[in-house]
Amino acid sequence: MVAESIASGDLILTPLQAVDADAMFVVLQDRELYSFTGGEPPTIDALRARYARQVGGVSPDGSQLWLNWIVRLSDEPVGYVQATVAPRRGRAVAELAWVIGAKWQGQGLATRSALMMQTWLRDRGVDRFTASIHPQHAASASVAVRLGLQPSGESTDEGERIWRLP
Repeated sequence: MVAESIASGDLILTPLQAVDADAMFVVLQDRELYSFTGGEPPTIDALRARYARQVGGVSPDGSQLWLNWIVRLSDEPVGYVQATVAPRRGRAVAELAWVIGAKWQGQGLATRSALMMQTWLRDRGVDRFTASIHPQHAASASVAVRLGLQPSGESTDEGERIWRLP
């Protein structure tokens, strides 16, 4: 499975390319984006290195598919969505994540782009979905609900709640 472009109206998800780092650098500089995840905005060199690693589409040990898309609104980069797909109990499970730049939040773009990604994955046989969400991140929890996910009662080592498709 290889990420492909996905379009719906003015929203398009384009497969991540290393050259996207320069445009996404600006989107990812708002410190507000790291309120729940921690950390700092990346340097341009760190972002370029990260994107160069992710473009390969496979984890270094080969156990996971890394599918990454840049979210574009009328061709302007506004965020990203990603799915880490791995086999579990004989089925493909996708852990979903989404980030929309602070300037574009509140417009439903995270929900729309995450649904587009989820539908694309379903069309390719993935029917198990999870997401790890900070317990106080109401906006991400709202996106998860729209994806059909529910809190599982489990947490990650970092304290994020694990949401699953029932």
